[in-house]
Amino acid sequence: MVAVPKAAIVMPYFNEPELLKRSVEGILNQTYCTWKLFIVDDGSDKLNRADHNIIQNRQIKIINKPNSGVSDARNRALDHIQAEGGFSYIAYCDADDIWDKEHLQHSIIVLETNKADMVYTTPVFKMIDGSPAIPYGIPFYESFPGLDTLKKQNFIYISSVLHRAECSSVGEFDSTLNSLEDWDMWLRIAEAGYTIKQNTLYPSSLTYTCKPSGNGSKRTEEVYQKVLNKHNLL
Repeated sequence: MVAVPKAAIVMPYFNEPELLKRSVEGILNQTYCTWKLFIVDDGSDKLNRADHNIIQNRQIKIINKPNSGVSDARNRALDHIQAEGGFSYIAYCDADDIWDKEHLQHSIIVLETNKADMVYTTPVFKMIDGSPAIPYGIPFYESFPGLDTLKKQNFIYISSVLHRAECSSVGEFDSTLNSLEDWDMWLRIAEAGYTIKQNTLYPSSLTYTCKPSGNGSKRTEEVYQKVLNKHNLL
């Protein structure tokens, strides 16, 4: 019997148990069933209020750590993934976003059909209550426009990304960045020569949750300049 390639899913979490349950439910409903979810509780005080099924599910590993930011949380998951071994793919889903049931399967199909190393899709944008939301002015492309365009602006949403485990050779997320850490990661993956493909066959398999107060850390000019300096883009 041929072994089915296994996917590791990275999910940082902090203090939003109802959104967490919604995101995990999307993963539990995946048509591609060979996965393990690594939830990193980044110093939360509310994970114990989450659905009991999350804590007891054997396909879910909960990692507890003091609060130190989303990059360090993702890195802790990557450390566990590397130590455990046996994963062909690494995917990301933040604890407020939702995968459609075929997101993982379609991502892997597109990755393998195109012999790519990383694949992403364009999300549907909704508010927490499910009403439509307006994207943050990030441009839409019909296909991956290439490294030169990626150097100008990040247009890849982390919860849509799946890549081969080998891409982790570029290193972990930069924990000195309090935003744009995902852009920095995609740049390093592309600069290392890994092939990136946009999922145009099965688009919009991710619902990206927008919040009235904004999402995550605010991008500052200082952080932006730091990424530019790091990649010699000035």
